[in-house]
Amino acid sequence: MGIDGQKAIAEFRITHAEMDVFRALSGDTNPIHDESDYPRRHGFDGAVVYGGLLVAQISRFLGTRLPGPGCVERSITLRYRAPLYVGEPARLIVEVVHANEGLGLVDMKLRIESGSRRIAEGEAAAMLARERVLVEA
Repeated sequence: MGIDGQKAIAEFRITHAEMDVFRALSGDTNPIHDESDYPRRHGFDGAVVYGGLLVAQISRFLGTRLPGPGCVERSITLRYRAPLYVGEPARLIVEVVHANEGLGLVDMKLRIESGSRRIAEGEAAAMLARERVLVEA
């Protein structure tokens, strides 16, 4: 497997259109995520990105970059430290802390940052899908 210690970064930015789609799919109409004056009246600098959209960034990263195609998420734990605002540039940093080649298991540390602000941190675990050898009877 050889991925112990690997680290990779993905830059992203959540758009208003993505927020609208997530709102429609999830039914989450919490006004803290609106472009109204509600978030500002409650101490935020603008519309707060849905946590579910940050988890979606992690899912995309795990399935396409590290560990990559064929992996199956086993768990994601995320602790939010600061809000990410719509349109704000962010980066996801993923580091493999343990990989078990025999079992196909990978444990990773996660961090989401925007500038010098730590938005969230956590862990993820994935299982690497293995190709089956089919034996004809």
